[in-house]
Order: sequence, then structure tokens, then C-alpha cells
Amino acid sequence: SSGINAEYGPNKMKIWLVFIDSTEDIQDEMLRISSETESNSRYKKISKSILAELDNIPSKTIKQFEQDIYSTVSDMGYKSVVVMSTATETERVVIVAISQYCRLKCTSHLPISVVEIELKKKTFVKPRTPLSKLMYRYSTN
Repeated sequence: SSGINAEYGPNKMKIWLVFIDSTEDIQDEMLRISSETESNSRYKKISKSILAELDNIPSKTIKQFEQDIYSTVSDMGYKSVVVMSTATETERVVIVAISQYCRLKCTSHLPISVVEIELKKKTFVKPRTPLSKLMYRYSTN
């Protein structure tokens, strides 16, 4: 046995050989994910029940929470947790949606009206397309 999985190995090897024989510019292009593909992938991470409620929330409200969450999470260290108090159901929905979109671990504690956001990765990278822009785009279609 050559150690190469017959079903997947040879094709992956061909792709790798094409990649390493390409110029740096072509390699960069092969690795580049379009911002639309990235945002669609992130959008699909938001639970359907949260998305249904998010449709009724103005993108301006989403944008305000995005700025707060981005700045807070950017300042957090690895494996840190931030607890955000939610005065309304709308705030809870927005915080959960942004967290899911940003692939942050998020836990709602309904009885005490707080949402816990946990940074599970070494660094936080803001999405190229903010959720508020994406929601605006989807709502105008």
C-alpha cells in the first residue's frame, strides 16, 4: 500500500502539484475566498430562529451592536469570556446573531437577561462583510 487513499489521494496530489508549480500571484488567487462566499458561509451559521427574528430589526441597530462586540472581542484574550446584559429580546437576538455570524461561542441566559460570548480562537478576525450590511442587502431584495 502506498499510503495514498485511492479514492481521494491522487486527485489531491494533482491539485497540490498544480498549486506548487504556480506563480505566487496565481497561488494567492487560488487561496483567495471572495468576501461574498465568506459572508454566505458565515450567514449560514446563524440559527434559523434567530434569522427569522433578525429580519425585523433595523440594520442600524445591528451595526451599533457590531461595533460594540467587535471592539470588546478584539480587546479580549484567548479563551476569554464577556458577559453582555440584554435589556430587551431584540438586543439578545442581535448579540446572538452577530456572535454566530462571527463564529464566536455564545450562550444566552434568559432568566437573568445576559448573553455570554467566548473567544475560543487565538485571535479575533472581523468579517470582511459586516452582518448589518449583509442584512441590509438581503432585506432590499
